[in-house]
Amino acid sequence: MREGAAMEKLLELQNVTIQSRTRPLVSHLSLTVSPGEILVIVGASGSGKTTILKAVAGLLPKGITRTEGSLFFHDKPLLHRSDWERRWKNHQIQYVFQDSLSSFCPIYSIRRQLWDAVGKDSSLNWREFSELANERAALLELTPEALDLYPQELSGGMVQRAGLLFTMLRPPELVLADEPTSAVDSTTQKKMADALLRVRRYHHMAMILVTHDMRLARYMADTLLVLKQGEVQETGPAEAVLASPKSAYTMSMLELAGMDSGEVCHVIGS
Repeated sequence: MREGAAMEKLLELQNVTIQSRTRPLVSHLSLTVSPGEILVIVGASGSGKTTILKAVAGLLPKGITRTEGSLFFHDKPLLHRSDWERRWKNHQIQYVFQDSLSSFCPIYSIRRQLWDAVGKDSSLNWREFSELANERAALLELTPEALDLYPQELSGGMVQRAGLLFTMLRPPELVLADEPTSAVDSTTQKKMADALLRVRRYHHMAMILVTHDMRLARYMADTLLVLKQGEVQETGPAEAVLASPKSAYTMSMLELAGMDSGEVCHVIGS
């Protein structure tokens, strides 16, 4: 791992299969994530990426169920709703939704919702927390004035960036990020990625990030998992997978992104 994360297991999935009423969505998935590690799951739309995130978060929607396999967090099984609720309450796991607007309440300002979600339980008073929020927002090119607006008053890209602030203000042990940069341009995307990498570096935060963007995957990943229609095509250290892909599907995704398998440039949007 690029940041020297410990080899202990923070999260483990063993032979997990997830199905809808009519078909399997993810088949026999096994993976581990260590503290401080960034695992990027890359694949086309409908490949099962978000389904995996929601299974890890305990947020599978009605009609979709885990039919096989086990999940462990700190070597303890996640079996019941209360197991996940405890992780959420203790801020051990956070979820960054692709549609960040849906994670905000329309009747309170962004700043107020940040305070209610993570500020009240911190050691900071309102003024100190507000200053910290302004500082972290600046990393995402959000002004203090933007934090005092209601979510629906912001552009889609601004809401997407605001959604990352929950993670940046109180870093969890594991963040689950669903296409967090999909609504922004490549310049802003890089700033968002850099902000997440900075939080990982200083707080040893692990992350599972899902994306269809191979350039973002290359920029962020310690470990890369390539998914197609719910089945793992290949997985391993990101640099090794990208330098010498073994799957035709991985090679096709690199070609679609205009990337050569041996390419080592680490600039998003280049």
